[in-house]
Amino acid sequence: MVARRTVQRLAAALSASAATIALAPAAQAAPDACAALKKLAIPHVRILVATPVDGSFTEDMVVERAPRTYTGLKPFCRVRGVSRPVRGSEIGFEIWLPAKRDWSGRLHMIGNGAYVSNMQYKQMIPRLDDGDVAVGTDTGHSGTDLKFGWRNPEKIKDFGYRAVHESVVAAKAITRAYYSRAARWSYFSGCSTGGYQGLASAQRYPHDFDGIIAGAPGNNRTSLTMSFLWNYLANHRPGDDRHPILSVGDLLLINRAAVAACDKLDGVEDGVIADPRQCGFKPAQLLCRPGASAGSCLTPEQVAAADKIYAGPRDARTGKAIYPGYPVGTEGVMSGPGDKHPGWSGYWSESDNPAEPSRADMFKYWVFDNPDWNWWSFNWGSDVDTMRARLGPIFDANDPNLSPFARAGGKLIMFMGWQDPVGTPLEAINYYRAVEARAGGLAATQAFARLFMVPGMDHCAGGPGATNFSTATRDSTPPVRDPEHDMTLALYAWVEKARAPQSLIATRYAAGSDDTPTAKRAIAFQRPICAWPKAPLYRGGDSKLASSFVCAVPSAASRAP
Repeated sequence: MVARRTVQRLAAALSASAATIALAPAAQAAPDACAALKKLAIPHVRILVATPVDGSFTEDMVVERAPRTYTGLKPFCRVRGVSRPVRGSEIGFEIWLPAKRDWSGRLHMIGNGAYVSNMQYKQMIPRLDDGDVAVGTDTGHSGTDLKFGWRNPEKIKDFGYRAVHESVVAAKAITRAYYSRAARWSYFSGCSTGGYQGLASAQRYPHDFDGIIAGAPGNNRTSLTMSFLWNYLANHRPGDDRHPILSVGDLLLINRAAVAACDKLDGVEDGVIADPRQCGFKPAQLLCRPGASAGSCLTPEQVAAADKIYAGPRDARTGKAIYPGYPVGTEGVMSGPGDKHPGWSGYWSESDNPAEPSRADMFKYWVFDNPDWNWWSFNWGSDVDTMRARLGPIFDANDPNLSPFARAGGKLIMFMGWQDPVGTPLEAINYYRAVEARAGGLAATQAFARLFMVPGMDHCAGGPGATNFSTATRDSTPPVRDPEHDMTLALYAWVEKARAPQSLIATRYAAGSDDTPTAKRAIAFQRPICAWPKAPLYRGGDSKLASSFVCAVPSAASRAP
């Protein structure tokens, strides 16, 4: 399968190049090869920058923060361009091509975060270090303001799926022109919006990538956005945007109590709820009793608000779930020291405007075409239908039919933190189960797609667990570069050597070692993260060692979300 996949990809790349691309002469002198890319002819693409970089690079296309300078970089050819596949579409992309002597034969695209147009340069650098062609996109817009999609469905299509596709098509053409041969393998890695982009690519463009890492994907995106609104309304009295029912302190109180109740269920006490489905904690256990001090308990109103968020949004007409609720342990998880918006508080409202639901602009501009739309007017019946009808077909990545991707030889790794307060961890399981049902069972699915649920992990990274296991996603650098510790190399081994990952060793670094080089950071503990449906089970020995745990299928009583 790997060999056939490679031949097919090379044949397709050669055919496309011959038909549509005016290549630079193969014998062109190496010093001029980078600059010559600016004259490359690719349909609806314009190359704006093609320049050698050696040693350092300063960002010049970032918004809403100061540009960063990266030093100690290996030499590469930097290409920046724009693709305009249809009227109203303008997709920016960037490609870093390592020196010809260093090229691994791989092309690796890095996904984006939230609705920010900034490219993830920090994740592109490790790809360059590995000799891979690194690729990024601005998703077809600039900034973070969702007004970019107002009365412009083409921009929403760009963000939803087309920007990644157009960028990688251009990147493959530029790669072949520069090296006089096509990339042997193409990869995509991302988390959050990047994970969503990965699943959208596998579903819509099954031949674009040989391997995909899709972390915390939020693929059920319209329903996820409705869950943000549900959580906000659950935490406010009708019409009152100024006085939330649950405070940050209340969320931390609930989280501490949940961890205290369920930490030891996996056999070790490490501050981590290994599998929230096994945790029977209820916020009603914190109901205030006579004489209780302020901040040490919850009122009935606060318990009711938390219970609504655990339950998730429901259709007012049928009672059917719109989106799964958030499991125990997600309420007030701290992403790191000094986190001012832990857990739910970071996503039920806008951080810089707590009196407005998170992503209210999507409802205003993309769904109802009304800048004055009031979130208290949302109808949890007819408006659910409206939102799904207007955005679902172009904005969701829910199709469980990955057969074309599997037939093309593609490999998919999904991962999700059990303490993720953004997209509920249960949704990742729901999607994977849907893929299983469509593919014909777990064995058939694991031949091309695997899901890793990570105990104690916040959104994409951080949290109280062992969460460092990938050089291709943010804030997750492992201490060792091998397929056992680095999900990126595990994906390479699966695609290129047919070695499917059964588990990975994830690391938690000791507190206070953040500024120490990765290879020298002290390790607090390590844990295996296991291919679904298996989970880590303590079998005895030093609980700081991953070898003291085994991957096993949990008991039947704890499997159902």
